[in-house]
Amino acid sequence: MPIHALLPAALIVSSVLASCAPVSSMLAARDAEGPSPRQAGPLTVGDTWTVSGPIDGRSVAATISIPDLVDVVNGTASVNDRDRLDAFAAGREGFGLARFDPDRRYLTFSWVAAGNTTYTCEVTTLLSLPYQGRLTMQRGGQTVANGTCEANVSR
Repeated sequence: MPIHALLPAALIVSSVLASCAPVSSMLAARDAEGPSPRQAGPLTVGDTWTVSGPIDGRSVAATISIPDLVDVVNGTASVNDRDRLDAFAAGREGFGLARFDPDRRYLTFSWVAAGNTTYTCEVTTLLSLPYQGRLTMQRGGQTVANGTCEANVSR
């Protein structure tokens, strides 16, 4: 077979191999860095969220980290339901969690503060950071005040 007949086939093979180089590079980077962290909506394992807002004539704030994401009823949360229920029932000050409901596209941050006061920031519109939402303060399971909140992430 003449060499000029092999030239088109060689060009095709070389262009196919060259087009694989970016994919090969991405796969090598992924293998070196490991799999990407688990995500649920805007929540990503390893993130830290700062949630704050005015309520009942003062400002409140909490820092909520995302050490893990677990499946819970109606979504994904940074802690499982049992740990959440135990912490809120015991009034474990400083305990916080983040939760994402994919069906309603709601993001909720809840935390326990001093005096067994709990706060919940519910974000219903996930357009741009910082997220804006509704802040609720509860004591003894009863809502005692409402306000607004802001949630921002640091990676």
